[in-house]
This record gives sequence, C-alpha cells and structure tokens, in this order.
Amino acid sequence: MILSDDTGYHRDYTHDPYEGYYRIGGLMFPVGDVRRDLSAKERVLGIEIDNHTKAYPLEWLSKRPGVHTDTVGNQSIQIEVSPDGEVVAVRDARGKSIPTIYSYWFAWQAFHHETEVYKE
Repeated sequence: MILSDDTGYHRDYTHDPYEGYYRIGGLMFPVGDVRRDLSAKERVLGIEIDNHTKAYPLEWLSKRPGVHTDTVGNQSIQIEVSPDGEVVAVRDARGKSIPTIYSYWFAWQAFHHETEVYKE
C-alpha cells in the first residue's frame, strides 16, 4: 500500500493544521468533566500495565534528562529522557519496551478516569 496526498481535496499536508491549537488554552469542542490534576491541554505520556494507568507530564519530563524510575501498579519502570528533553525509551525492570501513548490530559483521563498522575 502506498500513501498519497492526492486526496481530491486542496490541503497543504506539509503544515500541521493544529499548529495554533497547541498554543491556545481552550479546547475545540466540549469534552465533559476533566479532572483538575493537570490543565486540560497538558501533554502527557500515558502508560498502562495490567489495568493500572499513570500519566507523566511531558513538560516535567522534558526538563529532566536522564533515567527516571517509577512504578505503575506493582511494575517497576524506567523512562529515559534524552539531553534535548525527548522521551527515548520506556522499559520494564527486565529492559523490555513498554508501549506508551502521547496525549492531552483531557483525552487520557477520559479513557482512564482512575489514572494516577506522576508527582515528584
């Protein structure tokens, strides 16, 4: 399968259509109740292990390069952040990669209402 930008619609696919949305505080659409642990549009790294979930604020992680050790449920994890502030790996205690998702807080908590939020 080959992806094409020849969709029949005029759209510049080289520019992010949500570029301005990232910077404004408001939401584009109603989302219901949002927990107030974080601001609605705070970007988070979401992790789910054995029905336990935790959200890690990306702004916090990006300012702290290195390896961060924590637990999700009863599982030890390590989050590796590069010197330029990017999350480069999330692993369990055996070094196996753990799937993650990048999300806005309002979306993550909507699907994982009982989620923990990482606190230093």
